[in-house]
Amino acid sequence: MSESEVVVTFSVAPKEPGAANCLGNDEVAYEVDLGERVLDRELVDGQVLPGGEAVTTSFCVPDSTRYKP
Repeated sequence: MSESEVVVTFSVAPKEPGAANCLGNDEVAYEVDLGERVLDRELVDGQVLPGGEAVTTSFCVPDSTRYKP
């Protein structure tokens, strides 16, 4: 966390080896207690930052920001 953003990163384990698409996956809500309010900070997907595993996926275009106040 910084004064301007909160970076959150989630990882999942594949059910089967090899390539897969996410078209049939259910969205799963996940509650995170940051210990303080987000206030005027952006929420950023850590897997989409440079070097993250999801950088090239279509969901990650145009950037890693998931919420802007």
